[in-house]
Parts: sequence; structure tokens; C-alpha cells
Amino acid sequence: MTIADVIARHGLVEDADNFDATVEAWEEAGFDAAEVEEWLKARCFSPDAARDMADAGITPEMAWMRTDAGAGDYADTVAFKVATGDLEVEEARDLVGAT
Repeated sequence: MTIADVIARHGLVEDADNFDATVEAWEEAGFDAAEVEEWLKARCFSPDAARDMADAGITPEMAWMRTDAGAGDYADTVAFKVATGDLEVEEARDLVGAT
């Protein structure tokens, strides 16, 4: 399984240029295919946000937690809210109890 396989299976991008750029972004963020799979399952569609959370000690499993914290009047996973900029990484870290 490759990162390209994971991204294709999740249907994140439709055109070849964006597809290649998306694969490259996840590779440059330092993730392997299995890690990309876990972050995407947690609804983190941004490799930069995934890297920031990982560096802060947040695992994809922690980031699956649903919350209504942060900006926006909606509940979603911690990962999604960080990826969209509606929740700061430090807030996410406190919410999930990362150390």
C-alpha cells in the first residue's frame, strides 16, 4: 500500500495535478501510507495539521474524539477542527489529554 493508494481510496482529489501534489505533501510531512490512512480516518485532510498534532503528541486515535470546542457552531472530530483551523493544536492537546 502506498500513500497514493490511500489517497485514491479516500477519493480526496479528482485531478492528476492536485493528486500528485497531495501525495507529495503527505510524503514531505513525513508520514507513511499506514499513518496517512489513520489521519484520514480521523478526518484530518491536511498533512500540515496532522504533522502539527503528531508533533504535539496527539495520535490519530486521540484525534478521532468528537468535540464542539473551537470556532464554528458544529461538532466534528478534533482532527477535522484542527485541519480546518477551527481549533488550535494546543486546545486539541488539552482536550485529548496528550502529554
